[in-house]
Amino acid sequence: MPLVVPALRLFMVFMNVYDTYKTLKIPPGRKGGPPSIRAMTQRKRDLKGCLAVWVVWCCLAAYERTFDRFVSFIVPFYSEIKSVMLLFLLLTRAKGAEPLYLHILRPLIKPYVDTVDPLLDLARDIGDFLFALSQVPLNYVLS
Repeated sequence: MPLVVPALRLFMVFMNVYDTYKTLKIPPGRKGGPPSIRAMTQRKRDLKGCLAVWVVWCCLAAYERTFDRFVSFIVPFYSEIKSVMLLFLLLTRAKGAEPLYLHILRPLIKPYVDTVDPLLDLARDIGDFLFALSQVPLNYVLS
């Protein structure tokens, strides 16, 4: 089992990237025109599913990073349970991730939105400043 879980995680990341790539492409229209309203509505549903898959994946990765070693000592057959969970997410894709997001993750995250959003905005602003600072030529700064 030690090789199964990392292989499933890697395959899941590649599938997430591929599905997101396919979903982000604007659907072609008829005879070179704009896409139909039905196609755009389906694209919107697909984007929502892709976002749910990515949120579930990120929460799973954060959980594994912090609690995986502790839980594996307590729960018997933990690696097998995790493999079944990853297979479930791989086989059902958005249809399996959306209920997990809507009924489990969203109620856990929602109370902290007011706190986390300003912190993420601040981190983005600091990152933008550091990126802009890195674009200034070193010779200009030293002279």
